[in-house]
Amino acid sequence: MASSTSTPAVMEDTHTAVKSELLCFVASKSAIMAFDDIVKVCASFFREDEIFEARCVLEKVGVSTHKRREDDKYCSTVEDITKAMLNPGLTLPIFYATDLNRLPPVDIKHCDVSAILVELQALRSEIRNMRQLQNEVSAL
Repeated sequence: MASSTSTPAVMEDTHTAVKSELLCFVASKSAIMAFDDIVKVCASFFREDEIFEARCVLEKVGVSTHKRREDDKYCSTVEDITKAMLNPGLTLPIFYATDLNRLPPVDIKHCDVSAILVELQALRSEIRNMRQLQNEVSAL
């Protein structure tokens, strides 16, 4: 089943918004999901045309990716896309999704629990600091 939308034109401006459900998903979930989980979810959820369209979008903004020919080319292409999206040296446009049905449902089992624990520790530390500040203010 081919996509009814054509690949969007990408401008050089880093504030340009580009429609790509796959790239939007990778950008938004990269903070809470492990690399392997992102690749597995994307390779199994997105269609072939969506994967290759996302690769073309990245190539238009100057990110070079390899054209894969092996049996597992979908997974390898998603790995390349995810690596590019996670590269802090690249300045990429903002990606958005218009068809929310084309975003994979991700539940708690795909989340990086260690990242959640780090955030929880930071919040607890912040609360302790606020209590200490409150005690100092009340002592004055």
